Amino acid sequence: MHLVEQERRVGMARIASLLVPGGRFFVNLRHGPVPAGRRMFDVSAAETVLLGRAYGLRAVHRGERTDLHGRDGVRWSRLVFESA
Repeated sequence: MHLVEQERRVGMARIASLLVPGGRFFVNLRHGPVPAGRRMFDVSAAETVLLGRAYGLRAVHRGERTDLHGRDGVRWSRLVFESA
């Protein structure tokens, strides 16, 4: 959510290269209004799952939750990826 599209591709490729077979990593994506002075992009869970798949990762968990701080309009996607 803090990276532009090209940076997300580079980052996902790097993460995938660091994982051992069966290795997992977790990511949270924030959705909602961007606070003043912050650099954030609206990145969907579906887009992130497809990006992971392009680098040999599969989503083994997808979840959504409301904001723990009670901020209006803010929700979170939780993803867990596993290396092949």
